[in-house]
Amino acid sequence: MIENAVYVEGKVAIFYYQPIPKYVKVGSKEYVFDCRYGISLVFVTEEEVQPMLDAMGGCCGGKRKIMYLASPVQYSHWLDGKGGRK
Repeated sequence: MIENAVYVEGKVAIFYYQPIPKYVKVGSKEYVFDCRYGISLVFVTEEEVQPMLDAMGGCCGGKRKIMYLASPVQYSHWLDGKGGRK
């Protein structure tokens, strides 16, 4: 188990820093982030988490972290657009 990770059906939720559907290639693997309610998430195995978190990106030649572990609130908001609010 990865500390502070949100698990959904045995996979870890990864958050992309921009609220867009996004194709990302990390190593030889390809991922497509699903954007709902302004939150972009993808679900990966535990083995895929660290390479995702280590990936750098950005525009105009900039390099910074672009993926993070999703928080419970981000996941909840992605599901229903309410972020845990009723």
